[in-house]
Amino acid sequence: MAAAATMLSIQGDWDQVLREAEGEVWVSCRIPGKPTIRGSLTSKGISSDEVPEVTASEEFVVQEVTKVSYLDISSGGDLGVSSSTDQTFKVWETHNTEVKSVLEGHTRDVFSCKFFPSGQEVLSGGLDSLVKVWSVNDGSCLATMKGHRGSILDIAVVADGQNVISSGQDGMARLWDSAQGACIAVVDDSYSPINAIAVAEVGNAVNLGSPKETPSNREVGTEGKLVVLAREDKSLEGVSLHSRQSRWKQGFFCATGKPPQNLRRNHFPETN
Repeated sequence: MAAAATMLSIQGDWDQVLREAEGEVWVSCRIPGKPTIRGSLTSKGISSDEVPEVTASEEFVVQEVTKVSYLDISSGGDLGVSSSTDQTFKVWETHNTEVKSVLEGHTRDVFSCKFFPSGQEVLSGGLDSLVKVWSVNDGSCLATMKGHRGSILDIAVVADGQNVISSGQDGMARLWDSAQGACIAVVDDSYSPINAIAVAEVGNAVNLGSPKETPSNREVGTEGKLVVLAREDKSLEGVSLHSRQSRWKQGFFCATGKPPQNLRRNHFPETN
């Protein structure tokens, strides 16, 4: 049986409160076998680059305050990864916040970063239209995926990570071979930016349909999975990852998944 983990908790609306001068939120840390440590964080104002200046009560120490655009924790819980607006992101130890590696290679802001199930690689995407795979151990870039014509807004890892998905400002969701850095298929080419994606195993709960063409042998672990697309126009759509067929839209099952006639697809200039 795994040992109980240390748990850090913070007031739910901390991100709003700490943007106010003298705004104060509670914070607590529960360590197995020891009394819970309770304290507070207080904002002393906002710096010129719009980052809150935060101090802590005597029970805690604020080491650094930076803009974080995305955060993920490894499946084992021992590592965290966070991206920011300085074109880099960091992998750090969750038990002491010590930085394990700084991942550099994106040329613009990094919007999203996620661990692979192994915890040894990280997937990222950002404003430079690139999707990248990184080694946690040495910080090297293992693969770069090009094809989107706008910012990468979200990413997802499929099964064990041989395939990954990205969605973007260009209204596309792409399935990639993460090792080769090659696009396997366009899962959806829609009329509105896709802000978020989620992949779920649904098995026989939903009729996912059959592929019209034989899938590539590089496609691994897509069977029985539904990818949900959340678009800028506030619509949701469920698409079979294996067959690429739309299964429902905005909560209603549909046959075609075609966009409303009054909505046009956004067009974006090609990027190098």
